[in-house]
Amino acid sequence: MIVNFCSYCITSSLKNGVAMVMSVRMAPPLPLIFLLMIHNVFSENSLGVSYSHSHICALKNSSVIMSCSYTYPTGHQIKKVFWTKNPEHGKEPPDLSEDPEYSQRLRYLGDEPKNCTIRLSHVTQKDENEYCFRFITDKPGEKWLGHPGVHLTVTDLQVEAPERVTEGDSVRLTCKSSCALTDRATFIWYRNSQPLTERRDRNNQLLLQSVRREDAGRYSCALQEHTYISPAVQLSVTYPPKDSFVAVSPSGEIVEGDSVTLNCSSDSNPPAEISWFKGATFVGSGRIYSISKISSDHSGEYKCKSSNKHGEKYSDTVTLNVTYPPKNVSVFINGSGEIVEGDSVTLICSSDSNPPALNFSWFKEDQKSSVGSGQSFSALQSGRFYCEAHNQHGSQRSDAVTVTVHGRKLLYAAGGVTGGLGGLIFIFIIVWLMRKKQRPNHIAQKQDDLYVNVSAHNGSLSESDAANQNDALYSLITLSNFSHNQTEGKASDSEDTEEVQYVSVLYHRNNEMNQPEENESQYDNIRKYQTDAARRSTDQMVEDQSVIYSAVK
Repeated sequence: MIVNFCSYCITSSLKNGVAMVMSVRMAPPLPLIFLLMIHNVFSENSLGVSYSHSHICALKNSSVIMSCSYTYPTGHQIKKVFWTKNPEHGKEPPDLSEDPEYSQRLRYLGDEPKNCTIRLSHVTQKDENEYCFRFITDKPGEKWLGHPGVHLTVTDLQVEAPERVTEGDSVRLTCKSSCALTDRATFIWYRNSQPLTERRDRNNQLLLQSVRREDAGRYSCALQEHTYISPAVQLSVTYPPKDSFVAVSPSGEIVEGDSVTLNCSSDSNPPAEISWFKGATFVGSGRIYSISKISSDHSGEYKCKSSNKHGEKYSDTVTLNVTYPPKNVSVFINGSGEIVEGDSVTLICSSDSNPPALNFSWFKEDQKSSVGSGQSFSALQSGRFYCEAHNQHGSQRSDAVTVTVHGRKLLYAAGGVTGGLGGLIFIFIIVWLMRKKQRPNHIAQKQDDLYVNVSAHNGSLSESDAANQNDALYSLITLSNFSHNQTEGKASDSEDTEEVQYVSVLYHRNNEMNQPEENESQYDNIRKYQTDAARRSTDQMVEDQSVIYSAVK
């Protein structure tokens, strides 16, 4: 039973190249020692090569260590050891240390007997081969090739990330290789070539939670203690416009006629579309809004609107204050342009300018020198006057206005005539309205009493007298006030008959011209009639204040 167990031990040793001690049950110590001695003798008297890893995945530009050990029988001397690649059957493999592509990068580390470890530096994809160790002894035919050897795979690193992510979302970045790295590595992450020191982890993933616009950039990864850094990948964070503002060029004072450029800047992803507004009115689009030959009409508040699919943002307003020289200068007359000698009229000068005009000069036509200054001017004499308004950008003159100065006597006479006419017109309108309103129906009968047809014929008229009947003699009879030397009773009667009565007398001459007394009696009858009319009541007098006509035949 012990032999069978030992046979198993020997077989296992031959298969794996190492001594294995398996204990099912305790065996006598002497046989076990004997078996170990047999195995050592067998190993030391055989040729062989063993590798720590048959497959190695190495990072590009890194250094690879291929651990190796070999055995040979006692009494043999090693004449040569070397590494080769991709051995072919029937051909003597080449020594890599003699290959120019490897001579500077390959270093033999087997400084101890039976240690054949090497280090290969700055590996690239060209170095992906099978590498084997070869040794030759001093005995004829005693040489050995450790085949199969070590298979080397060279990989780079790639960052796998979405092309864009919306602000506030979460994103995961992965540092990937084409094979599983042999050495356990610590990953380092970079953003815009700056290391993210807080992102060192054995995990090859980078998790960004609640992404901000500041997280946008170019990401790359690397392994700690390795110089190789992966190609950078752009991570785009989309977000609505922020921080919109307007810049005015040139800065400083803007004078009418200049060219002005407004530039709208905003932080947004994707880039925003720009719209321009003056107040609430749309005036243009594009990041730049230019105004050539600016005028006062362009003065006002401007702002831009930045918009993309995630939102929009208005900038603060900027004010364009366009300065310009005076224009639309005019003179205003405070009151009438006609004044009385000795008085004055105030003239006021107004203008449109920016900054407002502070200097005003007054001139009288046909005079070269100014007659006054200031925004207002008092004119004392007749003439045509105008003003000039000035600011730092220029000046402009107004049209002339006329001032007329009258003498006082002429003005009083004109005022009396105007007042008298106005009073008469006013009285006439009042009387007419009162007659129309208060006239009773019996006025017509009373009016008939006022008209007297008087026939002053003495005897029949001859044909010659009849022919002269059409010769009308008109006489204007005026009942004026009594003289001051009359009695008080007569004066009272005159107050009642104070109005002027008009009598139209048609008088036909009689054949007998020697009758003055009869004619006189006719006029007396008329006067007596007028005196009776004057004694009527006050109400009747208002109605009868008209011209009374009496035709006397």
